[in-house]
Amino acid sequence: VPTDVNATGVIRSLQAPTDRFRPAPGGCSIGHYRITAGTLGCLVKKGDVLYILSNNHVLANSNDAAIGDLILQPGVYDGGTDPNDRIAELSDFVPISFEEANGGSSCSITHMVTNCLNVLSRLMGSHTRLRAYRIQQTDNKTDCAIARPFNVTDVTDNILQIGVINGLAEGTLGMNIKKSGRTTGLTTGTIQQVDVTARVSYGTNKTALFTDQLMAGAMSQGGDSGSAVLDGNNNLTGLLFAGS
Repeated sequence: VPTDVNATGVIRSLQAPTDRFRPAPGGCSIGHYRITAGTLGCLVKKGDVLYILSNNHVLANSNDAAIGDLILQPGVYDGGTDPNDRIAELSDFVPISFEEANGGSSCSITHMVTNCLNVLSRLMGSHTRLRAYRIQQTDNKTDCAIARPFNVTDVTDNILQIGVINGLAEGTLGMNIKKSGRTTGLTTGTIQQVDVTARVSYGTNKTALFTDQLMAGAMSQGGDSGSAVLDGNNNLTGLLFAGS
């Protein structure tokens, strides 16, 4: 009987992205101790220090966290608890500028006037209500944060089902991309639009305008936020942070 030998390398049992990993790779569950769960994107260096990269709303609780806050792997929604699953502490984040007055720094006078007018509107039988907004001081370009691992041996530069990052690549129209996320695992897509301006909802009364963004086809669901997005040659192209 003719036979052949196929080299496979080491065969390992596969873990779900929502499991506890040590060392923790990109693509697994992670999050600030006050959120549900997001995705560990990849590892980056600032100077000579190693950090975990993910979204602001994953590691910094949409601006509501403080530097030094605990980061858990897996995230709370996936069973992560303190102190058993603490893996890092929040080091820095790019603040998100929200449009609503109570989405960021609020104005008490605006709220008072809005509430009074809404009371009058209700007394007059109108169903119209006013909402307070403020003009964003800066354009949002990214939703990102970094956290410093308590022990560098607790993390790895490998990304689940992808491998290691080879370099950087600018996202272009029609580029084939992939990501490994906590919810949907490894998925692929194509960049359909570049230079996108879009409003992104972060929940009740929290909307942020983002400019200069890349948009791909359907390749993610809730919990995939923070995933590293790479091209076909494993070059880092972006950071997934929102979908519809």
